[in-house]
Amino acid sequence: MMQRIGMAVLCLLLGACGAVAPKYTPSAENQLALRNGDLVHANVGTIGASSEAINKVTLRGGNFSTPSASFNAYLHDAIQTELSQAGLLDPASHDVIGGTMTHNAFDGSGFSIGTADLAADFWVDRDGQRIYHSQKTTHYEWKSSFAGMTAIPAAAQGYMEAVQKLVHELLADPDFQKALHK
Repeated sequence: MMQRIGMAVLCLLLGACGAVAPKYTPSAENQLALRNGDLVHANVGTIGASSEAINKVTLRGGNFSTPSASFNAYLHDAIQTELSQAGLLDPASHDVIGGTMTHNAFDGSGFSIGTADLAADFWVDRDGQRIYHSQKTTHYEWKSSFAGMTAIPAAAQGYMEAVQKLVHELLADPDFQKALHK
């Protein structure tokens, strides 16, 4: 009987259940980069995944997913959300931002710190011609906890914030800004 109680408590503390990243929200940092850049309107094309492993992420033994169809779709939606919020999204634009998510390492198992390491190749095509191409990476850390009920929501939020940082690497890049400058 005590063993069952102990296992139940351990499961609650470690949180072996599924979790979903929050819906992406724009960051003030990204909005400033977009609004201060005097940029043309753009569309977001495909953001692919370099391998199936990009979309196989676990969190403390359970599944971890996004509100989008995949992690690369979450990155697509993040860029689209940032452009839309800044008034720069135009589905008919001849300037199309695309990319491939190349790295998606996520570790929410730490008892005091969680980490995410993300990378993507990004490009901008204008009328089918590539005018920008760069690989962006980010490393992000957040406070974690031994207790799953604290660590899992913190990890989900931390993942969204890591994506915000990766998107910022793109949006604040002077070469990206130059490619989309009016």
